[in-house]
Amino acid sequence: MKKYYSIGEISKIYNISVDTLRHYEKIKLLEPAFRKSTGYRYYSSEQIWKLNNIRNLRGLGLGLEAIKGFLETRSVNSTEKVLDSQLEIVEKELEKFSRLKEELLIKKANLEYFKNNISFGVPQLKNISKRRIIKSKGRVKDDGDIDFKIKLLSIKTLSENDFLFTENEFGGTLSRENFSKKRYDTYEEIFVINNEGTEEGEEIEAGDYVSIYYRGYYSENYRYYEKAKRFIKENELSITGDIFEIFHIDIHTTENSEEYITEIQIPVKKL
Repeated sequence: MKKYYSIGEISKIYNISVDTLRHYEKIKLLEPAFRKSTGYRYYSSEQIWKLNNIRNLRGLGLGLEAIKGFLETRSVNSTEKVLDSQLEIVEKELEKFSRLKEELLIKKANLEYFKNNISFGVPQLKNISKRRIIKSKGRVKDDGDIDFKIKLLSIKTLSENDFLFTENEFGGTLSRENFSKKRYDTYEEIFVINNEGTEEGEEIEAGDYVSIYYRGYYSENYRYYEKAKRFIKENELSITGDIFEIFHIDIHTTENSEEYITEIQIPVKKL
């Protein structure tokens, strides 16, 4: 049975680079059993079990300094402490991925709903439940600026995911003044609907809204605002606040702007 292994053999067997093994030696984490006069390093069974431990501990997420400290003072108690700390990390990761799975399922269900269950270009009156929104002040027209502001807002929610992989919907608001003057191309603010259950943001009370969905790029929204205006007049309604545009499907979901789905929500009451 071979007693010593060259650095090249260890590198190949363990699929670990020679540079990494040299770094371990430099920080005195894993030193070879001896060097020949030629400079070649050789490892014994003692270094091999230590390398096994290093790889296992790295797999658990420990840093090199923590591993070094553990190997120098290892005992049943210290091993138990390492396992307990890593179990705690694993539990947190499982919780995070469980939450991500829920968000992905909700997002997928939403996409299916918007693909198959929406009547486009038809205004309707509906009641929308209380919700909490986080706003970013400042008028915007540019898509890049919208993305940046949404990212800043998302930091205030519990979600660690951007745009595509979060259930938090986002959009822009149109002022009543711009609505009345047919200036439909400027958002007063960008917002994220906070579905994370935190107290972050402004609470919007439940109320009645004239809702209309449209497909395509945002520059086409004027057609649907005009339809909504006629619906409001015909049904003797008055506008009670700023208008929400929700970007249900947008550039983050599809390259094809014809697949974009936006919902205009106009808060109203009976005259």
